[in-house]
Amino acid sequence: MTVADTSTDRTGRAEPPRPAAGPGDGFLGKAAKFLTGTLLRTLAQGALFVLLAREMPIGEYGLFVGVTALIAVVSPFASAGVPSLIFQGHADAPADWARHLARGLVLTATFGAGASVLVTAAGAAVWAAQVDPVDVAALAVADLVAWRLIEAVAASVQARGKVFVASVIPAVLHVCRLAAVVVLAVTAPGPVTLHGWAVTSALLSAVICLLVLAYGLRGAGLPPATGAFGQMRAGLLFAVGLSAQTVYNDLDKVMLSRLGSPEGAAIYAAAYRVVDFAYTPGRAMAAVAYPRFFEAGRDGPRSALRLTRRLLPRYLVFSVPASLLLVACSGLMPTVFGSGYAAATTALQGLAALLVLKAIHYLAADTLSGSRMQGRRTVCQIAVGVVNAGLNVWLIPAYGWQGAVASSLICDALLGVLLWGCVVAAVRRDSPRREPTSTMERA
Repeated sequence: MTVADTSTDRTGRAEPPRPAAGPGDGFLGKAAKFLTGTLLRTLAQGALFVLLAREMPIGEYGLFVGVTALIAVVSPFASAGVPSLIFQGHADAPADWARHLARGLVLTATFGAGASVLVTAAGAAVWAAQVDPVDVAALAVADLVAWRLIEAVAASVQARGKVFVASVIPAVLHVCRLAAVVVLAVTAPGPVTLHGWAVTSALLSAVICLLVLAYGLRGAGLPPATGAFGQMRAGLLFAVGLSAQTVYNDLDKVMLSRLGSPEGAAIYAAAYRVVDFAYTPGRAMAAVAYPRFFEAGRDGPRSALRLTRRLLPRYLVFSVPASLLLVACSGLMPTVFGSGYAAATTALQGLAALLVLKAIHYLAADTLSGSRMQGRRTVCQIAVGVVNAGLNVWLIPAYGWQGAVASSLICDALLGVLLWGCVVAAVRRDSPRREPTSTMERA
């Protein structure tokens, strides 16, 4: 039998009792569970990335990287910040999970469709005759509608405490996509084409999305989605911040394929993908911690910062050795991706430091979000996105993928400085309070 904790919010009102966490409910235990699904998903994404790189001509693959990077920039708007809205809503009213999910699905479907149209038009303007707009539209629908709906269901499942299932749900789509690429590679008479993969991805994603929706809404009946569009303002604040984040993560790939060369975009994307894969444990820890920041942050930024202090050593214990390991293993890039990717060795050595920089600035960013200061996080991310675009316009035409590497390192470091500056300023203005008793703050 567990003992319930009782606490008060910032106004002194009594909150409902929350069950104490058991031994298996600790942060590291949940992070390990989440890592299982996240690792499966990341492995599938990585294998898919490598297989497409080997099966597509490098020039066509560079164009594919540019299109997917453009989709990634717009992707946060497709969700309208729904996962964060679901976590925040569940922190305030856990019994209304079905309504939170229904509202999220309506917002995601609406904004996802609009974002798909926007990306298709932008793709036609950027690449003109190089890429068929039908292919851009197919890839956009797969990621901006189907994938984002799946993500909303996963967030709802995680908010209800099913951490392992929440991590596996997104992995299913990527494992199925990997299987589809293998089938294409085996059965296609020639190289895998951008068109063939785009159509396959869209159809497969639609089928998986319908199955996931059926699972996510099981037991909910037909929950009302009233008030969905009333959440747009708060959701768009999350979305703008996430979009700015993807700008400085992915805009360089789009600009490389246009201002540099498709080959340079492919080399840089290969190295960046390895860094992204290496950050999988950090991403799992962040995903488990994110809902907790909304619980801790109800008592203000000081309370959220206490959670951050407990988590920071764990992030660094992972990220610093992982960064050094990437540098040591960078010489394997041509072996994994092919002889055309020899230059990716140097690119990976430069980008390895991102593991440490991301661990530092993600904690500060989530501290602000959990403290209901998403606006400050968004402003910082927008500012860094603008700086990143400016640096890319200057550095990529002159230095190619080397310029993109330098821009990424500068912008991630700058983001960390800005976000932590906001956290320090917020804590100084926040009056000290008693130590909260909510178990959600205990890492």
